[in-house]
Amino acid sequence: MIVAQGMEAGGHRGCFDASQAERRLVGSFALIPAVADAVEVPVVATGGIGDARGVAAALMLGASGVQIGSAFLRCPEAGIHPAWAEALACVAPEDTIVSTGFSGRAGRSVATEYALAAIADEAPPPAPYPVQRGLTAAMRAQAAETGDVQRMQAWAGQSVRLGRAEPAGRLVRRMWDGTLALLKEGHMEPSGPGSDET
Repeated sequence: MIVAQGMEAGGHRGCFDASQAERRLVGSFALIPAVADAVEVPVVATGGIGDARGVAAALMLGASGVQIGSAFLRCPEAGIHPAWAEALACVAPEDTIVSTGFSGRAGRSVATEYALAAIADEAPPPAPYPVQRGLTAAMRAQAAETGDVQRMQAWAGQSVRLGRAEPAGRLVRRMWDGTLALLKEGHMEPSGPGSDET
């Protein structure tokens, strides 16, 4: 299978050329059908999927499945810092940015004070991965001790606000039931490998 990661995804970017990770950003709605049309293996969509609407859309665009990350961050099983979890409840898509400031590798996070300072024109270039991660370790540790989300490595995808602070199993069930209802309501069948269209 192939995991197709849209630019909306939180955390480190999956890329073949790390030097292009911040410049070659393709959204999920463009990426999923392009990949699904080009291959004959299952495609798993990820990036910007946070509820039943996103799951149904990904399936309609040719994905065989989805991978969801940021929408689960507020679930108790994720175990993230309470300050980080609380901040995610009100993060709009434009409140996230891609930068190399935390680890030396491009990743999408909440646009915190540190993240914004790290991408400012006057900021020094980050060290390569994993050196930069080591350089920010003390700051991140102290931020966790004090609950200062502005200095945490607060990864977040653009649809993170769609997640809920509820058990992961309940979130999965609600998403899947909602997806089935949307597909049935529209009398739609997913496209892609194994469908009548291929």
